[in-house]
Amino acid sequence: MQAQKGSTGFQEANQPDLDTAQCDGAAAEAAGVKVTVFDRFEDARSDWQQLKDTRHSNPYQSLRWLEAWHATLGRDHEIVPAIAVGRIGQKTVFVLPMGIVSRTGVKTLSFLGHQNGNQNTGYWDAAFYDRVTPEGVRSILAEICTQTGADLLALQNVPQTWLGRQHPLILEKALPSPSPVFTCSLPPDFDTLFEQTHSKSSRRNLLRKQRRLEAADGFRVVRAETPKELERGVHAFLEQRSRRTVAAGVPNVFSGTGGRDFIERLVGLSAGETHPDSRLLDLWYLEAGGAIRSTYLCVEHAGALHSYSTSIAHDDMLQNSPGIVLIKEIIRYACSAPHLEVLDLGLGEERYKKEWAEPVALADSLLAITWKGALKEQLVSALTRARTAVRSSRLMWSLVRRFRKWKAAHDGAAGQPRS
Repeated sequence: MQAQKGSTGFQEANQPDLDTAQCDGAAAEAAGVKVTVFDRFEDARSDWQQLKDTRHSNPYQSLRWLEAWHATLGRDHEIVPAIAVGRIGQKTVFVLPMGIVSRTGVKTLSFLGHQNGNQNTGYWDAAFYDRVTPEGVRSILAEICTQTGADLLALQNVPQTWLGRQHPLILEKALPSPSPVFTCSLPPDFDTLFEQTHSKSSRRNLLRKQRRLEAADGFRVVRAETPKELERGVHAFLEQRSRRTVAAGVPNVFSGTGGRDFIERLVGLSAGETHPDSRLLDLWYLEAGGAIRSTYLCVEHAGALHSYSTSIAHDDMLQNSPGIVLIKEIIRYACSAPHLEVLDLGLGEERYKKEWAEPVALADSLLAITWKGALKEQLVSALTRARTAVRSSRLMWSLVRRFRKWKAAHDGAAGQPRS
């Protein structure tokens, strides 16, 4: 039965029919929380605003991020927003921005934008986050599923431990996510962090490469501010990501107009806004010898510097590791910034991340609501386990990367005109 959407949210559509989800709105109310699910961003704007200063959040569930994503990269996913808001009286205690996707007759409820984000946490009132029980969260999630008519709840990349406790959204059937995120605390002195995380030989080697880059004409590390700097940086980022796809077969989620529009909205270019306060995403780049050699997209949010995406030029200066030098200088800035306490290098096990930070395990939580959801849960679980096994195996992941590179070269050769 389809969920009926109204101007203020979803109306109750189907009751769960599995023992694991025999909870309804009364259970959530008994916990003192009134749950409402909205299908429009605007209807939940005031709730996001109430929690705008909470440190119990991350940028990938912010209103501005998700509005930009849903209007650009999210267009092809045919997702109906399902923004779950919990209130106790007039006080908002959580915002869980999710979306419903219908495929082959099964409605799956997941975090909105999880396809192009990193970890997913939701927005929480700090006191409520600290005290909410697993039983309370379970009743809340079941009520959200009831209101949206979901067959399956699938919450990807939730940190297993976050802000001093197991994350409330880690459910009983949670599975390890394929990749962790990498984080560390930021000391006020960069040199201390550099010495703690890198051996003497690796520090010497990196500084030698940096000196070679600095010897090139016009060397500079730029945090883009002006329209011209932002336009150059976005162009370099997209071009370098595209070339990497051709050279190594690494998927490029920013290909096409949707990817460009998404980035331009977040850095403020699409609206003609370039003042730092009007941007959500910062764009850094390293320039040397008259060209941008590497770029880095990051977000400052709730006391943390979050890495989002990076690119590097495969050219004559690649051997000097401009991407690693750029990241080092950004981390130097972060250490000196009094409002930043945590470095989050994002999703994926790259060598440079392991040098600076420690892995934080993520998990995918699944909750089947109907028999159709139970069948899909089995499939999703099997795929998640397979992906995790591949990413955890050096041999298997190396083979995947080699295959991607071979396929990119093969596809490129096939596209060449015959003489």
